[in-house]
Amino acid sequence: MKVLERLVLAHLRPQVTTSMDPLQFAYQREVGVEDAIIYLLQRAHNHLDEAGIAVRIMFFDFSSAFNTIQPVLLREKLQRMQVETSITSWIVDYLTERPQFVRMGGCVSEKVVSSTGAPQGTVLSPFLFTLYTSDFQYNSATRHLQKYSDDSAVVGCVKDGEDTEYRELVNSFVAWCGNNHLLLNVAKTKEMVVDFRRARTKLNTVSIMGDEVEVVENYTYLGVHLDNKLDWKCNTEAVYRKEQSRLYFLRKLRYFNVCSRMLNMFYQSAVSSTIVFAAICWGTSIRANDTKKLNKLITELAL
Repeated sequence: MKVLERLVLAHLRPQVTTSMDPLQFAYQREVGVEDAIIYLLQRAHNHLDEAGIAVRIMFFDFSSAFNTIQPVLLREKLQRMQVETSITSWIVDYLTERPQFVRMGGCVSEKVVSSTGAPQGTVLSPFLFTLYTSDFQYNSATRHLQKYSDDSAVVGCVKDGEDTEYRELVNSFVAWCGNNHLLLNVAKTKEMVVDFRRARTKLNTVSIMGDEVEVVENYTYLGVHLDNKLDWKCNTEAVYRKEQSRLYFLRKLRYFNVCSRMLNMFYQSAVSSTIVFAAICWGTSIRANDTKKLNKLITELAL
């Protein structure tokens, strides 16, 4: 089935290239997590270079995003993208009347037929979700919406407390989500305010569906810890704590005389990958003390 999905994807991708959201960083060739983080930070820093500017960033969280895709709405979107009728029909059929059951040992549950959402763990479903959300795009000089699959963030500059345009974009996106049956988890949706001014203007909180969005000092975005000072201290501490736990397991493996090949495999997969993850975004911007702290830990791991 996955081979067939790859064939369908190979035919589908060229037909929708011009309709894709340019600020959708997921499931695109030669684009990844680092690009999404760098773009967000670059836009934020550009705004902060101006006098009297603060930056508000709204990180949206969806409830079971893939499971709420409506095949009928997706068909309409694909038709507007001028996707071939045969592929559109195949995709709609692929998403409707899917039998599901649970098997545990020799026991099998009753079948349940689903015609909503996209099956998890498949080749085609993630790309279909990006198409489902591609018709809401926004990018101006002062605010933009960027996405990484279902991780969506609105970034807007606020001058002297005037945040009308920022709120309008947030409200428009919330309304679009409702019209497309995407459920927002307001409890997990957070806002972070970056303001380096000495005399800060108090900003009013944003409400979504009657609930106030919590304003936080730091937020984990795509696996990287961002804070309202943009100094990477929070991210360095998180990496350091994680590597400390990996160091414990590495010592245990050495204690049991595990061969060097297995030790190297563990180091590359569980240790090194954590240190270098998105390092291009923060590696040259952290403080000298944080650099020494990480270098010391790397030396311990090498020993």
